[in-house]
Parts: sequence; C-alpha cells; structure tokens
Amino acid sequence: MGSTNKFSVLLISPNRDALGSLIRLVKRHFHNFYHAHTPEKAVEIINNKGVDVVMFGFERVQESEVCFLHMIRNDRIIEDKIAYTILLCGKEDVQNAFNICNKDIFHDYFIVKPLYDPHHLLLRLRMIRRLNAEHSLKRAKTLSIEELCAYFDQVASSGENLKDLNNETFNKLLTTVSFSMEAIKQQIRDAHANNQPVCHESVSNIIDDHARTKLMPQLEEEKEAASKSIDELVSDLVAASESHKSSVEHEASQNEPQAVSIMLIEDEEQDLQAMVSILNDAGFAPHAATRATTALKNLEQWQPRIAIIDLTLPDMSALHVISRIQNHPKLSNTKIMALAKKGDKDKVMEAVKMGISEVMVKPVDKELLMYKINYNLNA
Repeated sequence: MGSTNKFSVLLISPNRDALGSLIRLVKRHFHNFYHAHTPEKAVEIINNKGVDVVMFGFERVQESEVCFLHMIRNDRIIEDKIAYTILLCGKEDVQNAFNICNKDIFHDYFIVKPLYDPHHLLLRLRMIRRLNAEHSLKRAKTLSIEELCAYFDQVASSGENLKDLNNETFNKLLTTVSFSMEAIKQQIRDAHANNQPVCHESVSNIIDDHARTKLMPQLEEEKEAASKSIDELVSDLVAASESHKSSVEHEASQNEPQAVSIMLIEDEEQDLQAMVSILNDAGFAPHAATRATTALKNLEQWQPRIAIIDLTLPDMSALHVISRIQNHPKLSNTKIMALAKKGDKDKVMEAVKMGISEVMVKPVDKELLMYKINYNLNA
C-alpha cells in the first residue's frame, strides 16, 4: 500500500478520454494519481509506486471484473497491496455492480455514467485516506496494553522465584562446605595415620570447633546480608511493577474509546428498531425515541455526536427539535441528519436552510446510513 502521507489513486481504463472530467477532478485533489490502460501496466504501477485505491473504469462491469482477475493471475498477492477498490459503472449496470461488490470482489461502486455528483467520489476518497492513515497508526504499535500488563505481572511474580533461588543457593553452599570439611578431616587422618589417636581427635575437634565458631556464623551472616539485599531489591522491583501496572491500566481505562452516541427520533417503531439494530451491530451507542419530547428531555444526558431526526413527528415540529439541538451549548459539534419521505419537500428545504448535515430518503439504506455517519464523524 502507499504510505499514509502519500495517498495514491490508480485508475484502470482503456479509454482515458471517456472519464476525462472525473480524472481532472481527482488529480486536482490527489496529486499521486496514476492511469493504466491494461491489467499488466496496473500491476507494474502498484508494485513500483505503491497504490492505496484502485478504480476500475471499463465500459461494462464484467470487463472490470475480468481485469481484476488478470491482475491477480499476474501477481497472486496483488490484493494485499491495495487498500481499497472502487468499481466505476453506468446507471444501467448498478444492479450488476452491487452483485459483484456483494461478493467481495470490489469494495464499492460509483456511478459515472451519467456523472451525477463527482464531488461525492472525492468525499469517499478522503474518508478512505483518513481510515487508511488511522489503520497504519494502529499497526505501528508494537506492544499492546494487555502485553505490557502481562509483562508487569511476570516481573512482579519473579520476587518469589528470586527468594527461592537465594535459599536454594545457600543450601547448596552449606552442602559444599560440609563435604569440604569432611574431606579436610579425612586428609588429616590419612596424613597422620601413624600418630597417636589423641592427635586425630584433637585435629578433628579443632576443625569442628572452627566450623562451629567461625565458618558457620560467618556463612549465616553472609546469608542474612545477601537475603536482605535481595529482598530489598525484589520488594522495590515488585512495588515499581505494581505501581506501573496500575498506572497503565488506569490510563488505558481513561483512554479507552467510548461508543459514539447517536440519537434517533423516529415515530415508526419498525423503522426505529431497524436503525437501532444497525447502529448496535456497528458498535455505536444508539439512543432511540419515538417522540420528540422524550428525546429533548434526555438531550443533556445523551449528548449525541449525531442526531437522526424524522421530519414528520407526531408531537412536535422536527424543525423545532433541530433548532433546540443547534442552540444547545454542549451540542455545538452535533451533526444533524434528517429522514424524509415523499411529500416532505418543503420540510427538507427548511431543514437544509437551517444547516443540517445530511438528508436521507426513507426507507434508509443500511450502507448509505453507515457511510454518511462515518463521513460526518470524521468530517
């Protein structure tokens, strides 16, 4: 993939002129733009330049699919080198484009014939660039919080291990000294085998007395000193480890991302629950209400990042709800998205004049809903 600070886009199309206006627009906003006429040339550019997004702009969607298969045949890991693929298609090919994307062959599709809204493609590319940069930053982390805490646990538990090692070492030393003393005794006995027995006993007594009065007390003293030093070292190490672990866990809990709060006001219970399910599955924190009065009472508590409001409400004007949100001192950054149905044209125009962020036609398409939410959260 291309680097996060050098976002790059590749268009594969045998007819560059047919997409001339789109190419000029994309090049104006993304300077690292490349064009390839063939799948072979596309693979070459991806390997040599590094590409984040590949757009397939053939006459028919089946031709784009064949092109991608040729690329994979030429380089079996080419998919791993691309962050995102977009299938460009005509309006008459939308169903085919959806079916191909639904098979996970391409990530997304965009209608270019007729070219209704080329700037919408720019929004998609900007969102991909942002998400790609965030993903790269996450990959750069070499040690997770869990791994770091596990390390501190390991260091803390080493205290007992070091104490056991200290005692084991001392016992081995005592055993060694005892064997050494016995060996000395035996050597003296052998050397003076012809002397009187009293000499044997005298020498043995001398050695025993020396060991009892001199050597053993000294070894005990050394052991106590060594144990004390190791205990102090271990205690300091354990205390520091536990302190650092607590600090890391506290910081992690403070920095743990909270689910984004999204408020839904929709009087149609079935539609409301469908959107709640979608948002829950996506990891958001939806707060739902079928009446505007309920939502406004909880506005302070919910503090939504995004408010999705049906323009036709039973108990209050949706425009009034929008105004209340816009004038709330703690919701200055809240994005408002309106849900409209056939016949809501006047309400839509008034809501747009008030500065809402999005208008979506009911019933809401899941993919479009998620796209608009993510775009507005990152805008």
